[in-house]
Amino acid sequence: MPNQDSDYLAFVKYEGGLVADGYLDARKSAEVLMGIDEVMRYFLYQIDKTLAEKDFEIPIRVRKGSWEALIPHTLSGWLVTAVGAGITTYATTAMKKIAENDFKDIQTKDVLKQAIKTIKWVLRISKHVKSLVIKEFTNIQFKDESGESLIGIPNESGELLYVSKKYLEAYQNCPEKLFVKLAEIIQPEREFEIGFNELEPLDKDDTSRTIKISTSEKAIFYKEDNDDEVLFPELLHGAYVELDGHVSRGNENANSIGFEYFRHILTCYPVQGNIKDYKSLMFTNCIIKGYVDRKDDLGNILEKKPKIRFISLEELNTKNAQLDLFK
Repeated sequence: MPNQDSDYLAFVKYEGGLVADGYLDARKSAEVLMGIDEVMRYFLYQIDKTLAEKDFEIPIRVRKGSWEALIPHTLSGWLVTAVGAGITTYATTAMKKIAENDFKDIQTKDVLKQAIKTIKWVLRISKHVKSLVIKEFTNIQFKDESGESLIGIPNESGELLYVSKKYLEAYQNCPEKLFVKLAEIIQPEREFEIGFNELEPLDKDDTSRTIKISTSEKAIFYKEDNDDEVLFPELLHGAYVELDGHVSRGNENANSIGFEYFRHILTCYPVQGNIKDYKSLMFTNCIIKGYVDRKDDLGNILEKKPKIRFISLEELNTKNAQLDLFK
């Protein structure tokens, strides 16, 4: 059952026998939290780019029978709330005041609700066409509903899913590996689910309260890498390169970014400065300029996946390099 605590707007959770006591091991929990953070920030930034300058944290509460992250109604609530075992960590009046001031110009519930709806639609479209890679569609149909033109996307069985243009564009622009960290731990007794609180009224463009990803659908969002394969052998150690791709994450502790390039995430480090200088470019399509690094931890040039030491990171002037909707 979805969470029924009225203090929360929505939830992201895992449910099943493997989390029956409300636990994930530390490594899985860390990966999942990073995954939730990356997915939420990506869709929030698409709606309001000013949020790239804000700092906020994700409240987590573990309950028997599931492992879940609870999403409050406002970003100020998100900033000040860190729930563990039912205890509120950031509960002081001063912290709440700072948070309210920080987000006073943002209609945060509307932004958060739109982000959750968009995530659900992207997952729903992916499940319908069994892919997050397909970006163009044929044999589409149109219909009007409540004054809005909807696009009917056929799947391999010819069944149509009618979608608003904005959600179809969100699916098209979504990085193909955005959900990898969330999908990786899905197993027969550990399903992923995202949805709205049962007490939250649904908007007219949101036909399902929750959406689940089962083990049979895991491969849509997560595929095992072949560790024996040398990735991009043409990128030779020390070579200067200019690559077009997508900035998929940032890690301030490691001072690195993740750069999606031909369906793989390359770890990239600035030659000078801090990745905080590139905060406004998170989750955008960019051209990265720098030098290939294939050194391993011992200094040997043996790394199968190249890293990039970049001297320049610039947003592409292609409106997020959006693909044509239809052939």
